[in-house]
Amino acid sequence: MISEALLRRVACPVCLENAGCAECGREGAGHAACGAEYALRVRCACGGPDKRVLQAVDASLVCPCCRASYPLHAGEGYLDLRPRTAVGRVTLYADHDFHEHFHAVDGPPVLSARVKADMMWRWLSPGAGQTVLDLGSGPGKLALYAASDGARATGIDVAPFFLGRAAREVDLVLGDLRRLPFRKSTFESAYSLDVLEHFDEAEVVDVLVEARRSVGAAGRLFVYTHAMESSRLAVFQRGVNRLARRLGRAGLLDHEREAMRKSDHKNPIRDHEHFDSLCAATGWRVAERRYYNVVLKAVVEDLLLRLVQHARRRRPASSGSHGPGGEAALPGRLALGIALALTWLLKLDVVLFGGIRTGPFFGLLRPIASTPDPVAR
Repeated sequence: MISEALLRRVACPVCLENAGCAECGREGAGHAACGAEYALRVRCACGGPDKRVLQAVDASLVCPCCRASYPLHAGEGYLDLRPRTAVGRVTLYADHDFHEHFHAVDGPPVLSARVKADMMWRWLSPGAGQTVLDLGSGPGKLALYAASDGARATGIDVAPFFLGRAAREVDLVLGDLRRLPFRKSTFESAYSLDVLEHFDEAEVVDVLVEARRSVGAAGRLFVYTHAMESSRLAVFQRGVNRLARRLGRAGLLDHEREAMRKSDHKNPIRDHEHFDSLCAATGWRVAERRYYNVVLKAVVEDLLLRLVQHARRRRPASSGSHGPGGEAALPGRLALGIALALTWLLKLDVVLFGGIRTGPFFGLLRPIASTPDPVAR
């Protein structure tokens, strides 16, 4: 949806106001200062200048600086605030055919997705009326989950493959995480699940800078991603993955979807110290960290359930498997109940092994104390 509150928060993704401190202020510089000097200005120690407020013109929002026009897709339930000039590589997830392989279902997150969502909920506690930003929201399932207790969730993703219910019930924006189209300090918290691994190191820095600006000095950012290191427990997971690949070659499960899901990964984070340094360079500190050694998840979700799913997909398709317009239908109550029960089993991976250092991790980031607000020039 496109709420009035969302319209008050959005801004041009690439244009900055002139006002700033002695280092980042550019009075009278014009649009040129928004392009070549963007990275320098937004990373200023003062917090950088704010982004340009958009002006409503007919069915669009127009930037008074660059004159770019951003359409309001009111019927589809989202704003298109993607930069009009490319800022880097576009993820494969923005491709329609690539996205179609993953068939998002309108239902609550379950299994490992629910483990991650519940960790986010535990550490951010997005209560009624609080504003929370879903960075890389995909179809909007987690934005719906974040809003289920009354929080005001906004999802942003580069691809327009949103669930119908998400388009009706939460604010949605098409945008680039490297140039977030929001005013400063407009959200109380933000989260990013399975997203940072899709960027290279410079792009991760951009995303962290933009997230820091969007939540402000009192905000928080929850991330789930992984560093390129592992624990001894990961040997077990790699063994399960090798078995899954063999079963895939034998035609007993679909290993192609998992390989496709990871084919877009850049995996820029070398180790946890490297991630800490990226955070420090962008105004964050890692306040809490919990590791995700997937032992039960590897057996239950990556192997056994995929065997069952592959067997079910080989059955003749039923006419009621999709809802109106081709959108995947709600899962059956029995299947959902089983999945939720298995979710509690998978949570033992965090309870039992969350203190053992490995690559995948949950992190709660808090802003490093910054200098006072900039003085307008």
